[in-house]
Amino acid sequence: MQKDKKIIDAIIKMPKAEIHLHLEGAFTFDFLFNLIRKYGGDPEIESIEDLKKKFIFKDFSHFIRAWLWKNKFFREPEDFEESAYQTIKNLSVQNVIYAEVFFSPWDFISNGLKIEEITEATISGIRRAEKEYSIKCGLIADIVRNYGAESSVNRLNEITPYLNEGIIGIGLGGSEKEFPPLRFKEVFLKAKRRGFRTTVHAGEAAGSDSVWSAILDLQAERIGHGVRAIEDPKLIDYLLEKQIPVEVCITSNLKTKVFKTLEEHPFDYMYKRGLNVSVNSDDPPMFGSNITGELILLLEKLNYSLKDLGTLTKRAIGSGFIYNSEKEKYITTIDNYLKNI
Repeated sequence: MQKDKKIIDAIIKMPKAEIHLHLEGAFTFDFLFNLIRKYGGDPEIESIEDLKKKFIFKDFSHFIRAWLWKNKFFREPEDFEESAYQTIKNLSVQNVIYAEVFFSPWDFISNGLKIEEITEATISGIRRAEKEYSIKCGLIADIVRNYGAESSVNRLNEITPYLNEGIIGIGLGGSEKEFPPLRFKEVFLKAKRRGFRTTVHAGEAAGSDSVWSAILDLQAERIGHGVRAIEDPKLIDYLLEKQIPVEVCITSNLKTKVFKTLEEHPFDYMYKRGLNVSVNSDDPPMFGSNITGELILLLEKLNYSLKDLGTLTKRAIGSGFIYNSEKEKYITTIDNYLKNI
């Protein structure tokens, strides 16, 4: 028991990385509760406990409804700046030294906001946090399937001025079953030509065909979630051979009922098979976990060693959309920490 306590303490202090986290789903409950009160409140939400109950999900569709509900309380640029700042600060408090986070400015157009002001406010919040804390963060613009493939190039055009000025890549989230990857081939090829790095949510709500399409049609460099690749042994072999990074979010998959139990979840198999998997938190407060909690879960439930957790952290760094020199610096930081434990 004392040994486990020491390992947990070591995990808490360990330098960490995260490459699959949504800014809009990484708010703190205090911040969202204050936003709700700022804009006149909600009769269903009288306390933070009420707010937490709002994010107990029945299934993936229920999660999407809750996501859209909380979006309506982000109404001014300062809301985005402060939320981004608080999120990156919170990561740093967990000793995260590098993060890549998704943001979806198009989710808030109905609130009367412009893409430019959301983007600039978000970048401003991140830069402020980077100056105050020991963390580096890159933004990935999620162009969101649900807004249609026909207008996706327009969305790419809107965020292109911010490439390498805060934004480093594009992603594709949203309703995977209704909007398969192939429809977005044109926008992803254009994005790659412009210099955007690419990652695609696939193999979460839809099966292995979605992952194949993300890789072959969209030429995605990384796969977000990807856990349903397990349904196709040939795909598992391909992911292994090509070492395509897979951003796995275990607690997220359990809370949205992609898998009912940890025993059913394929992460352990994928890791031990040698796939290039990392562990991430996705939408921390919405799923009641964070990157530290994900690592502790692996320790306590799957008997992973501190060395395993260090390997997973270094894989996240190695899969990052940053220069090799930066990767080497962060990996050295992690190695030095583990050597001194």
